[in-house]
Amino acid sequence: MTAVNASETSHHKPDAEEEISLLDLVLVLTKHKKLIIGLPILVAVIAAVVAFSLPNQYTATLKIAPSKNAAVYNWVLGNDQVQEAIAKEMKLAEHFETKGRQATRKEMGKAVKVTLNAKDGFLDINVTDENPEFAALLANKMGSALQSNLYAMRLLDSSKQRYDLETRREMAQKNKNKYDAEIKQADLAAMINQLSAADRYGITSLAAIQAESTLQGGVSDMMQNELVRMQDQLSSLQRLVVDSMKKQSNANNTGLWIAAVGALQQQAYWDALIERLDRRIDLIKKQERDELKMTAAEVPDEKSGPKRVLIILLATFAALFF
Repeated sequence: MTAVNASETSHHKPDAEEEISLLDLVLVLTKHKKLIIGLPILVAVIAAVVAFSLPNQYTATLKIAPSKNAAVYNWVLGNDQVQEAIAKEMKLAEHFETKGRQATRKEMGKAVKVTLNAKDGFLDINVTDENPEFAALLANKMGSALQSNLYAMRLLDSSKQRYDLETRREMAQKNKNKYDAEIKQADLAAMINQLSAADRYGITSLAAIQAESTLQGGVSDMMQNELVRMQDQLSSLQRLVVDSMKKQSNANNTGLWIAAVGALQQQAYWDALIERLDRRIDLIKKQERDELKMTAAEVPDEKSGPKRVLIILLATFAALFF
């Protein structure tokens, strides 16, 4: 009998404790109802004053089309040297009212976010600022910096090819300038003026063939056939020039005549090479543009922040929880 009573007592004890706990909670809530109700309201008012005193924020977005080089793009945009150059060009220290490169870079990191858009696979450069025009300007500057640094750092295959071609063109231009000056010398110019139209055509045609051959290393079968045809033409033109040389040597200094023809041929060769290099460079540039496709950021006309209602709600709930 005693054991049964003890068991019943143990079953009723948790219920009694629960009733006591709920009663204590109600008493505490009743006792501090002013604080419980007043504190969230006070915090909500303060949060509202702060939230509505914050300036509007605008976000401009430059979009980069999906690419296998997205990781490279992201690395360039986060590169310290690239960001430092952008900060100087855009005078970000003055805009953010910061002192020192670290402080400016910190503010730049808050304003600029590079993210992979999961919806469309685009790489987005989002720039948030109080000034919508500045936000768009900085976003587009990030895009142009990406484009130029991909070439400057030669990070893509097309950039490497363009660099090689432009290096060759620079060398070719120096040689062309050298022979441009040489054929203008009085004695050589006088000899060149005696060349017939057929001779000039032969010399420039030879130079064009040689320039084309120079750029066709590792040619395909189809191109090899074309080169064979060009070599036949070359042989015919060579005979034409030699015959003309024999005729001219009867009345003029042979050595000077040969020097004049050689200088003219070299000038025509480098000129033809530059022309062909320019065509290839333009093609590579087009490939680069196709590889890196960007949609420029437009000036936003709707604010992106701050989320004033959200700020007020979060502050109120935090105060109520406290």
